[in-house]
Parts: sequence; structure tokens; C-alpha cells
Amino acid sequence: MTEGGDNSLHQKSPEAELGPRERILEAALRLFVEQGYFNTNVPDISKSSRCSVGSIYHHFLNKEEIARLLYEDGMSKFRAALSEAIDPAASLEQTIQALVIAFLGFAESHHLLSRYLWLARHNEFLNNKITRPTGVGFDELGRRLTRSVKKGIRGGEIPPVKAQVFWTIVFGIPLTYIRDWLDGYVADPPSKIAPVLAHACWAALKGAES
Repeated sequence: MTEGGDNSLHQKSPEAELGPRERILEAALRLFVEQGYFNTNVPDISKSSRCSVGSIYHHFLNKEEIARLLYEDGMSKFRAALSEAIDPAASLEQTIQALVIAFLGFAESHHLLSRYLWLARHNEFLNNKITRPTGVGFDELGRRLTRSVKKGIRGGEIPPVKAQVFWTIVFGIPLTYIRDWLDGYVADPPSKIAPVLAHACWAALKGAES
């Protein structure tokens, strides 16, 4: 999917007209990715969104708030996609592979949003603490994954690896590929390489030591 066709924030039909707030967010996302946060100003967003500067300040406090909301909304969608990939009845092997495939699939189907989430240095322009995107957390993803991992360890599917090792394997491997793909260093889309990376992540977990 090309960037121009990336409807990352709002899954609406082409006929549906976005409201001012949604148009502002879509325009800001595109501009932040294409020309950078610091090189984008409110008049730029106004022109691209076809919303007045006054309308932008009616909906958002400032440019940083727009950037923060884009980040938080993107992370929420990312974690929801991963959570939906977890089947409580599946083995841990099936869960890990489904998780990795969902991660890679999300990057491909939300290309523009993924460039913002995974390539932008958010700490440089967001004053609030940035939520660790791949942390366990207390949301549905965290609960489902924790239950699956604990069950898998009890059943001897993987050794009781430390949390940081687990996260480095399960998210670090696909994220490295995603970043290289988004940067144009590799040509194969994530969906093509997903089964290979999913198998590699499981093999790495199986061989990990505490």
C-alpha cells in the first residue's frame, strides 16, 4: 500500500467526509512524516487540512498536542491489533508467531502511521513521558500476553527468560526489519518476510537462557 492510500487513523469509506479534527490529524501526520515535526508549523497544517488556523486552535492546544495525540492514538491502534491476534486457547508458540505476524502486518497496512511511530524521535518534541510501545502494560494486550507466557513457561514451552530478553526477541527482531523497510533499506514487504521472522523469534525464545 502506498503512503497516499494509508488511512492509518480513520478507517472510513472514500465517500465519507472527514470532519475538521480528523482532517487536521491526518494532515499533521502526513506533514510530520514527510518534512519532520520541527519543519512543520500550524499554517502548514492549516493549508494541508483545509482548516483555518483558528479551527486548529479550537480543537488542539498547540502543535505538540497534535503530535502527542497522534502518538497515543497510533499506539492504541497498534496494541489493539496485537491483542486481537492472541488466541487464549492457542499454544505459546502459536501466540508468539501470531503476534510477530500481526506486528509486521500492522506496519505494512499502516505505512504512514508506522513511519511516525517507529522512525520519529518523539522524546525530542513531546514533553510528556513517552509510553513504551512494547511494554507489557495493563491493557488487554498486556493481560492476554502475560497469561499466555505464564502458561507457556509452566508447560515447559520456553525457559523462564527475563522480561527484557523476552521483549528484545519478540519485538526487537520484527521492529528492526520494519525500520529498515520503512527507511527503504530492504525491499521485501513485511508480509512476505513475516513467517520467517515469526519462526526466528520462537526459535530464539526456545533457546534463551535466564
